[in-house]
Amino acid sequence: MASCISESKRGITIPPVPEVTEKARRDAAIAFLTDAIDAAPNSSENYYKRSLLLLENEKIKEALEDINNAIGIKPNVGSYFQAKALILRASGEPRLALEAASKAEVLNIESPELFTLLGDLYQQLRQFGTARSYLRKALQISPNNGETYFYQGEIAAKTADTTTALALYQQTLGLKPSFLPAYLKLIQVHTNLKQYDLALLYSQEALKYHPKSAPLYFQRGNTYQRAWKFDSAVQCYSKAILLDTNFVQASFSAGMIYFKTRAFKFALPYFERTYKHNPKYPDARYYVAQCLEFTGQYEKAEEYYNQMLSENNQDYRAIDGVSRAQRKQLYGEYMPNFDLKYDTAAFPKFEMPKRSSVDTNLLKPIQSKGIN
Repeated sequence: MASCISESKRGITIPPVPEVTEKARRDAAIAFLTDAIDAAPNSSENYYKRSLLLLENEKIKEALEDINNAIGIKPNVGSYFQAKALILRASGEPRLALEAASKAEVLNIESPELFTLLGDLYQQLRQFGTARSYLRKALQISPNNGETYFYQGEIAAKTADTTTALALYQQTLGLKPSFLPAYLKLIQVHTNLKQYDLALLYSQEALKYHPKSAPLYFQRGNTYQRAWKFDSAVQCYSKAILLDTNFVQASFSAGMIYFKTRAFKFALPYFERTYKHNPKYPDARYYVAQCLEFTGQYEKAEEYYNQMLSENNQDYRAIDGVSRAQRKQLYGEYMPNFDLKYDTAAFPKFEMPKRSSVDTNLLKPIQSKGIN
């Protein structure tokens, strides 16, 4: 203190300590472990530690490679198989994750984290009895583990016990206030119950802990959309895309809002983004073709419709789309060889066109032919 005061009196300022984010700390630790692995490539512990850090950074493929290297060096370490199960669960492979977690249990790992992991994996596979058994074991060892209550809530939700599920999700947050999956579930359930204010309240609370969570903004967008607040919904979807450029579900949802309001020009970039990042996303290509057609880009629209036909020559939507696109290239937006004009530029996919004008002077009453 005296030193700082004297330095201050002489006009010498002490520089502030720079803020370091958790990701920056992990990146520094990963760099350190990488140097250690380069120096001693036979150290399984370094691979194991780096795999967990890579998992936190959501680099699943690299994390799996590291833990496999650790297991290759020392194949009988239970904690290594537990880490592998965590990585496989994050990659959406619950069955393979369960195999790894079971090996960890066989190798005498008896921790609440492992039992909670096993309970989650069994409930994902809808083996609820076994899942409950493992979750009870976890609570006997550690009764204040919030994640364990969350997975009990998942079982309750899947067995249509919504009241119990909500209570368990809230209990999870009471023990672990920053647990994002519980917030996402509470937002989803309250949105489905049309309790939009409560869902938005939970999403706002979650943003305090996770201000850069793309799934959180996506769920918030869903709530706004269900509440008919489309501008706010699009803003949330756009924020989710900004945070995660590969979040195709958000871009497709934003595109659908514009499409349903016939703002095809604004819908098109969202559908194109969806199709670019995931060409197999359901109906993404079809809506790209629709938006191209309704914005006057008939040749491009025909190309997309033909791509759909090349995969399924019985796709009636593509067949109709090709027919319309070819006709519009020849005649524009109006049907040829008819006295009455039909403007089809702004209609959705299967709405019948309406007469834009009728000259009543040309209409004549039907003459009765009588009875023969």
